[in-house]
Amino acid sequence: MRRIIRLAALVIAIILPAATCSDSSVAPGAGATHTLLTDDPFPYYRVGRVDLFVVSVSASIAPDTAGSANGFKTLATPNRSINVLALQNGLTDELGTADLRSGAITAVRMVIDTDRSSITLKNGAVLRSNTQPGIAWQSSAGQPVLNAINFEQMQVPDTGATVVIVVDVGQMFMPWQYLDSTSTDSGFVFLPQLRAADATRTGSISGTVRAHTSTGMSVEDASLQLYLGDPATPENTWSVLGTAKTDASGNFKFSYVTRSAVWAAMPAHARDVYIVSVDPPARSGLGRKLVPNLTVTARVETAIGTVVLP
Repeated sequence: MRRIIRLAALVIAIILPAATCSDSSVAPGAGATHTLLTDDPFPYYRVGRVDLFVVSVSASIAPDTAGSANGFKTLATPNRSINVLALQNGLTDELGTADLRSGAITAVRMVIDTDRSSITLKNGAVLRSNTQPGIAWQSSAGQPVLNAINFEQMQVPDTGATVVIVVDVGQMFMPWQYLDSTSTDSGFVFLPQLRAADATRTGSISGTVRAHTSTGMSVEDASLQLYLGDPATPENTWSVLGTAKTDASGNFKFSYVTRSAVWAAMPAHARDVYIVSVDPPARSGLGRKLVPNLTVTARVETAIGTVVLP
């Protein structure tokens, strides 16, 4: 039987080892794997494009992801540049297809070409590894193998599966002037971070940001972060899960939101909750807002309504 698997792209701030598992209980076979790319919105209002040159994507269903004989299978070889900023609010780009036998995916990898990747500012300036300002790829320069974080096992059943590789460029590219997160004057530093998830076990969070003024105008280019944590503890104890940015109508969406299997197994009273922070664009005169105590259900969009910035 043919099985469909989709993969997309995003990023988070905590690097964890990929989950491992055994596939001895899964029937053998092979099926069509569709590989997709998507992005969480980029928070820097002066950036117009972020072009990643994606060479290939591969996955392993071996029970042990350590060592060289871990059975990685190529899922797609797009070998092309993709403007990931055009892939927001759940939009995807199909990168290719491949056959992958049923089992539990234990690791996902993506190879990019940094020499053919770039960031384009809205004023037309193109930032590359050899420009000033530019992109500091650090030890990832060249064609690095980027390992995705797997919070939980991703099963590939005969009925089909959708696996999402999430590339959140808001976490992947940090400005050199880190004290001013909206500045692009000194270029960006690359941080190799990806995560992968079974799309059928993810949900989303959406809403609209408006100003407190009498007109209640929508706020464009507000920067948002999605956290997992205890609202009663300091913000620096929360885990960053993703970033987002409001569009011209003040709307935002965190797509492919997932949680770890460990979290789901905890008693309700001991679980952390999702928290959204909203920061206004620079020089807007508006204040910051936190929206705590949010929950996410698989295959459901959680609409939090209108967030009014003070």
